[in-house]
Amino acid sequence: MEKLTAFIMCISLALLISACGKNSETSLKPGIYTLQNAEKNVPGDFTITIYDDETFQYYETPVSSYIGMGHYSIEKNVITLKEDEAGCTGDINCYQISDGNLLFIDNTSDNYRFVPLKDGALFLWTSDV
Repeated sequence: MEKLTAFIMCISLALLISACGKNSETSLKPGIYTLQNAEKNVPGDFTITIYDDETFQYYETPVSSYIGMGHYSIEKNVITLKEDEAGCTGDINCYQISDGNLLFIDNTSDNYRFVPLKDGALFLWTSDV
């Protein structure tokens, strides 16, 4: 009986630890995130679209026809966007996920061409995809 009780306690502890580990990952709602309150020298909204299949695309401005595309990964509270689709630059840009929005992390990012971002630039979730 003592062995059975110890076994059940070990299994319960293992399940509890694995459940806590899953909660440490941050998730992000798929949708369109729009740059807020940034000084830009180009017209239009800078948007990043996050899809639930771990892909993304971004569009800096209508002045350019370039649309960056690739795959993203989320580790803890940081989303990393890697442009790995054919014809893309290969740039990598990182954002901290904060209250369901994105904050640009300058020191680990390649940044952008038409709308260079400052550290902490805010992208708010604005709509579903």
